[in-house]
Amino acid sequence: MRAWKISDVGISRKGKPNEDICLLEDIGQGCMLGVVCDGMGGENAGEVASEMAATAFRQAFLRDYDRWSASHVEKCLKTAIKEANDRVFQAAVNDTSFSGMGTTIVAAVIGGDGEAVLANVGDSRAYYINEEGISQITTDHSLVNELIIRGEISRIEAQRHPKRNLITRAIGVDPRVRCDTYVKKIRRGDYILLCSDGLNDQVSGPEIYYEVYESGKPEQACENLVAIANSRGGSDNITIILIEI
Repeated sequence: MRAWKISDVGISRKGKPNEDICLLEDIGQGCMLGVVCDGMGGENAGEVASEMAATAFRQAFLRDYDRWSASHVEKCLKTAIKEANDRVFQAAVNDTSFSGMGTTIVAAVIGGDGEAVLANVGDSRAYYINEEGISQITTDHSLVNELIIRGEISRIEAQRHPKRNLITRAIGVDPRVRCDTYVKKIRRGDYILLCSDGLNDQVSGPEIYYEVYESGKPEQACENLVAIANSRGGSDNITIILIEI
């Protein structure tokens, strides 16, 4: 397995804290853990929420994880997300300056046996990329995605919707949070990409696919994708983890 990560503050937010955070770690037995969090909140609260959630998540996951099996990993992911939510929510209760802070999270554990297990809360995404194209693994917990599911707007309309960045689930906002989990069959030579919405708001799926797969230079893909997002305004922080299986 090879892996790359990048996090950029974005053109429009130069001089401000990066509210995204990413973790990429070899957890042994040929397995890899990747995590992307995209914080939100006033002042520096978004930065605090994402770092706090990522730290709590990592601690809880590594404490419980001791073997590879999809069911075990899925359980560890759910527990880690619960503890991340507890940590951020309690911090906001204890310090009113952090009131309302929260963060998205998307996490993937790539196994050595042809499977990946993923979890998400919010609209940070996981994609699967192979010779057949690019597909989104995770489901966005967002207002526009709910409108798409109900047939009230199209995917094209969603890209321009004034509330396209409004999420319906986040870590730390409520005492309890529900995450979605996924088990994905993977093949050697394919890719898992995790990202914050600073990427997919500016760069299309086919463009991501080209940079990762068609270019033949996956080691340059993360930097190239950030450059594309920034060339279109870079209105948000941009964070990417790319794992070649």
